[in-house]
Amino acid sequence: MVAWRSWLIVCIVPVLFTTVTGVITSYGVLFEQLERHLSGGAAVTGWIGSVTYGLLCLASPLSTPLFLRFGHRKVALGGVVLCSASLLTTSFVPHIAYMFVTYSLLYGLGANFVFNASINLVGAHFQHRHRSLATCLASTGFAFGTLVMNPLTEAILSSVGLRNTYRILAAMILVKGVLCCCAFVAPPDENSNTASDDSHDHPHEHSALAKPGDMEDVAATEKLMEQIDTPEDENSPVTNSTSAKEGTENRKNLFQSVFRKQVWTNPGFLFWILANVVLCLSLLFPFFHLVKYMTTLGIPEKRGVIVASVAGFAELAGRLLCGVLGDILPFPKAYLFPAAALVMAVDTFSCLLITTFTGMIIYAFVIGLCTAIITCLVYVVNSELFGLENVDSTWPFSIGSQGLGGVVGPTIAGAIYDRTGTYSTLFYVGGGLLSLSSAMLLAAILLRNARPLTEVTSPDSGHLTQNIVLGNDRCPTFQITEKVTTV
Repeated sequence: MVAWRSWLIVCIVPVLFTTVTGVITSYGVLFEQLERHLSGGAAVTGWIGSVTYGLLCLASPLSTPLFLRFGHRKVALGGVVLCSASLLTTSFVPHIAYMFVTYSLLYGLGANFVFNASINLVGAHFQHRHRSLATCLASTGFAFGTLVMNPLTEAILSSVGLRNTYRILAAMILVKGVLCCCAFVAPPDENSNTASDDSHDHPHEHSALAKPGDMEDVAATEKLMEQIDTPEDENSPVTNSTSAKEGTENRKNLFQSVFRKQVWTNPGFLFWILANVVLCLSLLFPFFHLVKYMTTLGIPEKRGVIVASVAGFAELAGRLLCGVLGDILPFPKAYLFPAAALVMAVDTFSCLLITTFTGMIIYAFVIGLCTAIITCLVYVVNSELFGLENVDSTWPFSIGSQGLGGVVGPTIAGAIYDRTGTYSTLFYVGGGLLSLSSAMLLAAILLRNARPLTEVTSPDSGHLTQNIVLGNDRCPTFQITEKVTTV
């Protein structure tokens, strides 16, 4: 029963992402109408879309403590409401400047609440087996959103106009989002459903974890459980005072669990964050400027749209491929990141020599596959490098660093093009940044190996641990378990 609920969430998350993230990726369809009806210049209109995409990732340090405190379902539902309210209010703005608040801020935050809570919920259900498959399948909603929402938004826009398009999209997100979030359930225990399935196959595994030498710990655990079960007077002033202090400490600990000094003093993690920023400075270039660049080569705009669609299909195929092969690779998945960055660098440099439609198809296909690796495996690779026990304090900043690069990159690209009037400089800069990021990613992995963030302890040392509490829908329990923290 647990297993099918977990896989149900994996199937529901892409459906939710298709609409929520699809609105962001289909922003280009509305670009010209926004310029015309809301008196926005190209630079301002472009900034609104870039900031929205950036907040989709950058707001993760804010949403992570929220779903740790309130649970994944409530935070995702809050994100759905924010997204819907954002589009509804945007449909009434008289000038495009208001969209920095009504769209960029509100929709960016709402989309992050949905994205971060959903991906972390999937990861919590699949902490051991099928983690790559589950997270990659869940992330296919990004690619589906690009493929589905672009033509759908275009059809709605041509039928009812700009403002009514936003209102229809707001209703779609609210209805579908609420239905999807209602199916979100927390994993039954710390080890996810897959571990629970394993425990059925090995019924004596848990009893074997408590070794004869650990009987003192067992006795201490039983004594602690008796103390927990002992009822106290609810009206006691001591109890009320203690509860208030515990509530304050719990809220403080939630933020401390995200912003940990140990994490930010680890050189491997710092280099990993910096490498992701450099990597994503050039990651979005093909999707933002590809069609316009091909018109400078004499390739018609309609054919340019076909090439952009090929990149989208390749990204979808890449996500599915990562899901199928990710858990059976004979080497750590972290090495896929520098490899993908290096392939993208070579592909970007080679684009300077491509002048034909067929060549651009090949370029877009390779870029789409590599983009899929970098975007859909970031959660899995982050957990692989820095440990599942540190995911709350490392994942928000890993995805946030990609968002930062995604915001700054298109802005730099636009400034370079405005200054030089040619795209060749962009390809040189983009290829150089991708090459640099490949070397930095490899260095981050080596630094992590030299100084791992996760402490390595003896597998024979049983100890008392408290299950991770993921929101109010989880109940803390105690168990004797082995401390196996080796990545």
